Amino acid sequence: MVILVGLGGGTNSGKTTLCKRIVSEMSNLKIFVFNQDKYFKTLEEAQLSFPGVPVNWETCPALKMDLLVRDVIEKRDEGKYDVVIVEGHLVLTHQPLASLFHLTFYITLTYELALRRRLTRTYDPPDYPGYFETFVWPGYLNIVSGIRGNADLNPVWLDASDPEACFEALCEAVLLEIKKH
Repeated sequence: MVILVGLGGGTNSGKTTLCKRIVSEMSNLKIFVFNQDKYFKTLEEAQLSFPGVPVNWETCPALKMDLLVRDVIEKRDEGKYDVVIVEGHLVLTHQPLASLFHLTFYITLTYELALRRRLTRTYDPPDYPGYFETFVWPGYLNIVSGIRGNADLNPVWLDASDPEACFEALCEAVLLEIKKH
């Protein structure tokens, strides 16, 4: 059986870095990682979802979520992997995707840490002035509130300021889930 893991978290919370470490250090397992960032629509495609207003890249309409769901199901059904991790800031908010996961995790972080890390990154298209304050941070707060209010989701909450604890919690949960199956 393939274990499906949903790893959500705020922007720049360390999701991708954590996945790279999991793959590297759990090399005895066959692990495949989907990065939600690979499923963003092009600017032209996204503008169709946001006519007359700036694109909000922090919401599902900016992504090809149906394609991601289809790809995850295909990868699961191939049966070539022990674990499939789907990581991204919205992976726990899209019900058709979230319903596939055996394990869910959400990495939280402070405003200061999110902003500091975001300022070190380059985005295409680039963030315009005020984007973080207008869309990124309010979007993150809405996502956290929605997840906490969803009785069907019960993620393990992780803290981005402690990457080692994030790694240990995810590894332990994956290994326990594998033993169950």
